[in-house]
Amino acid sequence: METVKVSSKGQIVIPKALREAGHIQAGTELVISAVAEGLVLTPAQRIAPTRVADGLGMLAKPGRRKLKDGEVKRRIGAMLKIRDEETKTR
Repeated sequence: METVKVSSKGQIVIPKALREAGHIQAGTELVISAVAEGLVLTPAQRIAPTRVADGLGMLAKPGRRKLKDGEVKRRIGAMLKIRDEETKTR
């Protein structure tokens, strides 16, 4: 068990042995939680950064023809009209 002091800025230094044991490096984000026994530090779950290009074509099906902009607008308009009519009949 290690003892640390809180600085005037509310900061603590995690001892080297604990940083190494927890694989904590400079820049590691930690989540601090209050539990009955005190405080717990856990590494924040990181989501791998993605780009828009990574998702392009995910919904495409082989052999499916691409709709023209006018057709997309017409279909969306028809869908919205149906939803609007449904709300009027309730």
